[in-house]
Amino acid sequence: MQPPKSAVCVICGCRPATTQDHVPPKGLFKGLATQLITVPACATCNNGSSSEDEDLRFYISMQVGKQTPGSAALWDQGAHKSLKRKTRLRTSVIATAREIRLTDARGECVSRLAVEVPAQTYQTVFERTTRGLYFHHTGKILPPSVSVEVAPLEGVPDVSSEELRLLQQHAIAGEACVYRFGIAEEQPESSLWLYGFYGTFWIMATTGDDTNTAL
Repeated sequence: MQPPKSAVCVICGCRPATTQDHVPPKGLFKGLATQLITVPACATCNNGSSSEDEDLRFYISMQVGKQTPGSAALWDQGAHKSLKRKTRLRTSVIATAREIRLTDARGECVSRLAVEVPAQTYQTVFERTTRGLYFHHTGKILPPSVSVEVAPLEGVPDVSSEELRLLQQHAIAGEACVYRFGIAEEQPESSLWLYGFYGTFWIMATTGDDTNTAL
């Protein structure tokens, strides 16, 4: 099936689409040979959050560790280099680093080094990703007036629950990224999105006012 097309940027919903933007960002799949999802975007939206994309790659890599070849490549070929190059990122890590216990994809309790991630980093990257994937799956642009709220999740959500089983599931590069979503039939601007990276790092995004109807 051919991906939907748009002459208008599907991220901002107003400027002409002159490029293709990767959603999720291609930097999160460093070292993996896989077909990624792209959507029509303007140059401003495509290039405007590259710094946040790079920072988020580091935060994800720091949490998931080097458990698999894919997550090891994410650190060795991307996140580690970002940490060495970006003084601001190093300063933030040193100031906020702490050890936490969480449950991994196998249900085992593991220790991870966690740092405080600026809320704007999550919001910028996953609002763009959610707007892009909304268009990719529906062929419609989520209006700029519709809000997208993003929040990180602690641990692994119970994907066997009745509500989460109702969500559509898709994967990118195998275990590298699994995302689930539901869109309300009667209120299609209301939706719920769950993003999981390497079975450990999870993000939730909601659109519209009444996301419960998306399940």
